[in-house]
Amino acid sequence: MNDTDNKRFYVAITAIVLFAACLPLFTVNCIGGHDIVYHLLRIESLKEAILSGRPFLRINMLFFGGMGYASSLFYPDFLLYFPALLRVFGVGINLSYHLFIAFCIIAGFASSFYCARHISKNNYAAIVTAVIFTLYQYHIDDIYTRSAVGEFTAVIFVPFVIAGLYDLIFEEYKHPWFLFAGMAGVLLCHTITTVICVGLCVLAGLADIRGMIKAPMKLLKLFATAALVLGATAFYWLPVLEMILTGTFSSDFTYDAAFEAAKLWELFDNEYNRMGIVIFLLLFSFFLVKKRQRFATLCVIAGLLITICATGLFPWERISFLLGFIQFPWRLFVVTGPLLAFGEGIYIAELAGELSENNEARFYIPRIILVIVTALMLVSAVSNLERNTEKYYSYSDDYFDYAPFTDHVIGGEWLPVTVDNREELVEQSESAVTDKEEELSVTRNKNELALYAIPADTLYVDVPFVYYKGYAAKDNKTGAELSVTSEGRNGCVRVYTEGSQEIRVYYRGTVLQHVSDWISAGTIAGIAVYLIMAFRRRRKEKA
Repeated sequence: MNDTDNKRFYVAITAIVLFAACLPLFTVNCIGGHDIVYHLLRIESLKEAILSGRPFLRINMLFFGGMGYASSLFYPDFLLYFPALLRVFGVGINLSYHLFIAFCIIAGFASSFYCARHISKNNYAAIVTAVIFTLYQYHIDDIYTRSAVGEFTAVIFVPFVIAGLYDLIFEEYKHPWFLFAGMAGVLLCHTITTVICVGLCVLAGLADIRGMIKAPMKLLKLFATAALVLGATAFYWLPVLEMILTGTFSSDFTYDAAFEAAKLWELFDNEYNRMGIVIFLLLFSFFLVKKRQRFATLCVIAGLLITICATGLFPWERISFLLGFIQFPWRLFVVTGPLLAFGEGIYIAELAGELSENNEARFYIPRIILVIVTALMLVSAVSNLERNTEKYYSYSDDYFDYAPFTDHVIGGEWLPVTVDNREELVEQSESAVTDKEEELSVTRNKNELALYAIPADTLYVDVPFVYYKGYAAKDNKTGAELSVTSEGRNGCVRVYTEGSQEIRVYYRGTVLQHVSDWISAGTIAGIAVYLIMAFRRRRKEKA
C-alpha cells in the first residue's frame, strides 16, 4: 500500500465519519436540543449588534424585548460570530446554525488529527484518534441532545491543550503555542471547561515537576504562556471578574453535584450524558500491544481517573461547596473523551504495526483495524442519534422579532438580584416610568434609548434597560452627565433627570472594560509582531 493509497483511504474514512456526524443537519428544519433557543437568541443578538455597527457589545439589547441581558459579557462569543455573520449576509436561522455545527464538527476532527499527528508522528494514529474524538458518545449528546454550544466549541481546542502538555513533558516545551492556542481557545468558548483544563494542566505540571526543576527555563516559558493567554483573553475574563465583584446576580453556585453523579456501571450505558461502552471497548488495545507509549498511557490513566471522578465514588457531597460551580459531574467527559481518544489512537496504531510486522497481509491489517474502529464508533453515534428525542423545528428569520420569544435565558443566572419578576421584563420594555408613576414612551436606537418631553418636575425616570455597571445617561440638549443607579423598579436603570426634559441612555461600559480591550489588543499585536519577525528570520536563515 503506497502513500497515495493511504491518503485516499484516510480521506474516505474522514468523509464517512464527518457525513455520519453531520447527518442530522441535512434538513430544512433546525435541530432541537435543551438549550437551542437561548443559543439562537445569542446568535441573533450578535447579528443585530453587527448590523448596528457595535459588534462587540457586552450587553445584548435584543434580550427581553430590548431590556438587555449581559450574555456576551458572561459567556464568550468567540465562535458564535461565524453563524452571526452568516445571518448578517442573509442566511436563514436554521441553515446558519446547521453550518455552524458542521464547522465545529469538522474543526474538531481537524484539530484532533493535527495534534495527534504531532504527538505520535504517525498519520494512522492521528486518523484513529480523530474518528474516536469526533464520534464519542458525550460529544454527540453535547451537540444534538443538549445543544451545549459552550462545550462543543471548547472541545475543539482541547486537543491543543493535550498536545501542549505532551510538548511540556516530553519535548522540553519547544512548541508553547500549542498550550497557548488550546487554553486561549477553551477560555473564549466555555469557562467551566477552562477550569477543568486548568486542573489537567496542574496535574501535568506536578507529573513533570522534576523536569521543570532541572530545566527552569521550561517553567519560565510556562509562566510566559500563561501570561500571554491571560493577556490575549483579558477582554473577556477581566470584565467578568469586575462584574462579579461589584454586583450581585441570580447565579447560584451551590449546586447539588452529588445528585447528578453517575453510578460506576452507568458510564457504559447508551444513555444521556454517559461515555458509552464503545470507547471503553477500544481500551483493550492497551492490553494487546507489546510496547506502550508513555504519553498514551498517561492520557488513558488520566482519562479513566477523571471519568471515575464523575461518579458517586468521588466525594461530591463533601466538596460541592468548592466544586459546585461545575453543576454536573458529567461535564468532565468533555475532557475525558479526548484523553481516551488520544491514548487509544496511539495504542491502536501500535497494535496495527505489531500485527502487520512480518505478516503477508501487512498492507491490509491496518485498514481492517481502522474499519473496525470506525464501524464501532459509527454504531455508537447512530444509536445515540436514534435515542435522541429532541424534535426539529423551523425558526422563521423574524422569530425573535416577537418580544416574548426574547426571554429565553435558561436559568437567567446573570440577571441582577434586583430583578424581582423576570416574567415582567418584556412587559416593561415598551416605556419608562417616572417617580410619579407616569409612563413615557421611549425611542430605541442601537444600544441607546431616548426620552422626550419629560415633565419638568420629574425627579427620576426608570428606563427599560436591565441595570448593569457601565450604563450612562446624558441631557440630550446640553450633553451634561446625569446620575445613573440600579434602584429602578424590577432591576431597571434609574436616571435622575436633574431638570432635563430630554435624555439619552446608553451602555458606555466601564473603565476596566476598555482597559481590558487594550490589554488584549496589545498582547495580540505583540504576538503578531513576534511571529512576523520570527518568520522573516527563518526565511533569511534558509536563504
